[in-house]
Amino acid sequence: MRKLLATAATALLAACTSTTTPLPQQGSQPVAMRDTQSSVNAYYRVAARVEPVAESVCRSFHSNKPRNFCDFQVKVNTDPSEPPNAYQTIGRDGRPIITFNVNMLRSFRNDDEIAFVFGHEAGHQIARHIEQTQNNQLAGAVLGGILVAVGGGDAQVGVDIGGAIGGRSYSKKYELQADTIAAHIADRAGYNAAIGARTFERTRGSSALLATHPPSAQRLDQVARTIQVINSAKAQGGRAPVAW
Repeated sequence: MRKLLATAATALLAACTSTTTPLPQQGSQPVAMRDTQSSVNAYYRVAARVEPVAESVCRSFHSNKPRNFCDFQVKVNTDPSEPPNAYQTIGRDGRPIITFNVNMLRSFRNDDEIAFVFGHEAGHQIARHIEQTQNNQLAGAVLGGILVAVGGGDAQVGVDIGGAIGGRSYSKKYELQADTIAAHIADRAGYNAAIGARTFERTRGSSALLATHPPSAQRLDQVARTIQVINSAKAQGGRAPVAW
């Protein structure tokens, strides 16, 4: 059993620990790409407003965590050969890193979209999705290894398959939770979450994306419901608590 746990842990450590928001072009609406420099400038300009809000929301839920847990780093991946993507990772110092690559930035139509996706990636950290995904992967890897070994097969195969299934087990739920948090963060930072969420309109028809992400219509509906809650609270002179 110890050997199986070690094998599972090794497999998980070899995997990339991140949450991603890809924006594939295949099967989606055409996107007019902006020039790189203005897109990068827009990202840093928006991030300067959104990051403090995301950090504040994060600290309201994780006051017992180290200070760096909510101290978001903002980065740009400048590789022009990579498809549009944004992702959240954890640095060696424990700080969450939100990275957008240049093609993702060039695909955005306005600052509201940048703010929403930034809030979405921050939402993964706030809801501790990377940690939960790792736990699901480990549990799936151990169970898969045991089941295959009991059947006389190669335990490593079971670890690989079980870990992959475990990692995806709640991925769609996590994406919807991050969308909900993103709507709150974008709104509090002064951006229009409904406009920002329209990025999902350009991901329809991607079977690869739907393997780990909910359908675009479901995500847009989730954001619309969240905005109703936010606006209802505003109408009553208050602020809707962030909940997912």
